[in-house]
Parts: sequence; C-alpha cells; structure tokens
Amino acid sequence: MSWNIEPRAGYVSQIRRIAIIRLVALAMIALILVSHDPWTAHSFAGATIRAAGLCLIMAAIIGRLWSTLYIGGRKNTRLVTTGPYSITRNPLYCFSILGAAGIGLMFGSLVIAAILGGSTASVLHAAARSEAALLGRHFGARYGAYAARVPLLWPRPSLYQDGDAPSFQPQALRRTLRDGLLFLLAVPAAELVGQAKEAGLLPQFIALF
Repeated sequence: MSWNIEPRAGYVSQIRRIAIIRLVALAMIALILVSHDPWTAHSFAGATIRAAGLCLIMAAIIGRLWSTLYIGGRKNTRLVTTGPYSITRNPLYCFSILGAAGIGLMFGSLVIAAILGGSTASVLHAAARSEAALLGRHFGARYGAYAARVPLLWPRPSLYQDGDAPSFQPQALRRTLRDGLLFLLAVPAAELVGQAKEAGLLPQFIALF
C-alpha cells in the first residue's frame, strides 16, 4: 500500500488554528456559565443529550488513538492509506470535531455543541485543505490518486482497507492519549457547573437549547 501522513501546514498556521479554537472555547465557557439549561440533567431529554455527548467524547478518544497507531511517529515521512486513513485523509481532525461537539452536549446544550463542533470543523477543514496542497506537492501522483479516492475530512466507511500490522512510536501514543483525555475533563466540569446552577451560585441569563 502507499504510505501517508497528516502533516501540519507550518508552525505558525498551527499556532493560529489552536488560538482560534481556544478563543471559541473560552467564549463558550463564558456563555455556559451564564446560561439556563432548559433540559435539566434529571430530565429524560437532558440525560439523553449528555449520554450522547459522552459517547462522542469516547469515540473521539478511541478514534484518535486508533489513528495514532497508524500515523504515530511517521507524520513527515510516509503516506499512510490504510486503517482510518483509508476512509478519510484526516481522521485525527475528524475525531477531534466529534469530541468538540461532545463537549457541548455534555453541558446539555445543542447550541453549544453546534458552535463548538462547527467552529472546530471550519478551522480544521481549512487546515486540511492547506495540508492537502503540501502533500500533493510532496508525494505527487501517489497522493493525487489517494485524494481522488478518499474524502478530505468526513469518512466514507465503505472504503475501509486494512494493511500490515501498524507500527508507531510509544511517545506518540502517550501524547495522543494525554491530549484525548482532555476531552474527558468536560464530564466533571459539566457536573460541577450543573450543581453550581442548581445551588444558585451562577447567574442564568440566557436559555440555551
């Protein structure tokens, strides 16, 4: 099979993307702290929304680890087209978007989930397009054939192909696990915010569905 990576379009662009996502996240935190949740955690709707959020977060963590098994330590040297990279050219980005939406759902808000997921998708889609251009110049026709078959971001499961046993660097897997576990911080954070609102410790100016 061909080889592949999910490279970054330069250090400056990476810092800029991270800064944008962090700014959006900070704005959402401020909105969450002053909003009213119409679906309380004790209602069926509230419990269902939060359960869906937890499922998306777990999918993001597992998916990012799965992707790292194929790409870890080879980002700038090979073109990987098997495993998760056979159904999307950017599985790490795809799973990160799911995790961002899951965080919003953990706070019981479809609006927050849409804003977090949508803004993350917008930033990472632009990054993926920029990186695709770099890969095209680096790998030439091999990447062109791969790109013609496999979607840039949103996966197409029917394309799935497995290859030889993947190899990776343990430190890459540890780094991905550490980063992925940050998504899980939304679980205790949502519980604490919910309890603070029930106790009247936080203002609730805006109703967010």
